[in-house]
Amino acid sequence: MKDSIPEIGLQQIDAILKYLSVFEKQDYQFGQWVEQEGQFPYFSFSPEVNQFIGTLRKQNMIIPFDWRSWSAEAKRYQSDPDALEAVDLLTLRKLLTAHVRADRFVEGHLARVFESGHITAILRRLKQIRDEMT
Repeated sequence: MKDSIPEIGLQQIDAILKYLSVFEKQDYQFGQWVEQEGQFPYFSFSPEVNQFIGTLRKQNMIIPFDWRSWSAEAKRYQSDPDALEAVDLLTLRKLLTAHVRADRFVEGHLARVFESGHITAILRRLKQIRDEMT
């Protein structure tokens, strides 16, 4: 599987990490639920979150792999924040991929992982890895 995953370098990681300071702001609003008559409720992300998701794709952070069969592992990292402290770059990419893709099937999934602080924790670990690369 590793052979089919594009490598990423410092420039790609830096492009992603620029969102860390935004998401760490106290009381930052990742978006809001929209309810309109005749439609299912949906979560409307803030402009920065939409840009972040686009940046993840553009910088090859979203990777091809069977994220559905890996969902139990993703849930483990969500429920145990300390487990993130030792993960590698590939695991972070898998987590971000799983969360972005799951949101297409479960409305609000990505909103919940943002609001819980899990995405910010992933970015903090990514920063640690980036700092070790230099």
